Parts: sequence; structure tokens; C-alpha cells
Amino acid sequence: MTIDAYCTLGVDREYDLTEAALVEAMDAAGVDRAVIAPVDRCLAVMNREGNDFLLRAARERPRRFIPACSVNPWYGAAAESELRRALGEGARMLVLNPWVQGYQAVDELVFPLIGIAERERVPVYIHTSQPGNSTPWQVARLAERFDGADFLMGHSGATDFWNDAVEAGGAGENVYLESSLARPFQFAGYLEKLGAAKGIAGSCAPLNDLAFEWGELRKHVPEAMWARVAGGNLAALLGKRGAL
Repeated sequence: MTIDAYCTLGVDREYDLTEAALVEAMDAAGVDRAVIAPVDRCLAVMNREGNDFLLRAARERPRRFIPACSVNPWYGAAAESELRRALGEGARMLVLNPWVQGYQAVDELVFPLIGIAERERVPVYIHTSQPGNSTPWQVARLAERFDGADFLMGHSGATDFWNDAVEAGGAGENVYLESSLARPFQFAGYLEKLGAAKGIAGSCAPLNDLAFEWGELRKHVPEAMWARVAGGNLAALLGKRGAL
């Protein structure tokens, strides 16, 4: 089973990806399933609205979509409650976007949310790159503190912190490098150093063209690593909460 680790579903200021368009792109790319994530507005303020939209889309296409969820930690106890609700309704991944949501990735503000993800056995996807409030090493520090949680280093630090991806990704067994925006040929180089067990394929559609991104990944990721990187590793993480 091939799984795209990150697709932003919905229409917002910088996004325009409908459910039908995503399925069409997945079919063109030979991708079986996709993790669907909220648009920026729903990352920042309209958390419940965004989570419900993704949960509904996944219920309508359960064989194609896997719902992520997000809450802004600035909402405090309300964010914790919404995260528990979304996970209880079927969300399989927590998405944190520090520059959209307004904090440093390692701020203690996020600790309660990561603690919930750790207890509920769902992976945490953290966007990394510019500006410097969410870097590969910050993800590594969180992984050290929460060693029972699994962390996806979104974009592998691309573009500003790409040179930290390998060392930070290798700092803990519970840190995985996600490929979107990282350039497939460069991402393949990371895998050569860290091994297939550390890689997870994602497109960041619609900012990247899903079919093109997966085509390039197929060209550059070694065949011996493909099954794990293209879905096996992520399926194992998502499956900790139950069968997909």
C-alpha cells in the first residue's frame, strides 16, 4: 500500500484541492491512500471546523483518505479537549505548524498536546523550515523529551535547514524524515545515510503536484527501499492505534 503522508485538503488563501481532484491525482500517481490535513485557517483558528471537514471526507472515502487533525496550542485546555475529540472520532495524526500557529516548536505550550498524542499512539507531524521557529533539531529535542511518541519531520527542514536533516533525523529512533519540498534526489541521499526505516513519502499537495512528486520519488528512491518509504513505514506508525 502506498500512502502520501501529507495533502492539504480544502480551499483557502493558498490552497485549492477538492476531494475529487485529490483522488484523481492519487489515481494518476498510483497512490492508494493519502493523509489529509487542514488548510492554514483551520490550523490557526478554526480547529474544530477543519477537523470535522477532514473526518467527514475520510468517512466518505475510507479506502482513500486518512484524516489528520490539528489544534492550536494557544487554546490551552480547549485545544486538548478538541484533540481528544478528533482522535476519538477517527483522526490518525496530529499536525503542528509552529509558524502558522504562532510559537516555537519546542515551546512548553505544545507539551500537553504531544503528551496526548503519545498516550493515544498517533504520530505527530511537525512542519519544519523557515522561519527558525521550527527546525529539524527542535523536532529532535521534542522526540528526546517524548520518547514514546513518533515524529514526522515535515519537509526534512527544506529549504533553510536541509543540512540538519540527517543528523537531527538520526538523533532518535522515533524521528522520521518526510519528503515533501525536500527535492526527491536530495531526499534519496538522506535515505542512503539513515536507511529506509527513516523515510516517509509525502507530496504536500497542492503546493506540490502530487503526480509529479511521486513520479520523481520513484525515479530517485532505490527500489530496495521503496516499499518502506512509499507507505510501509507510515502504515506501521498509523497502525499503532488500530488497523487502517
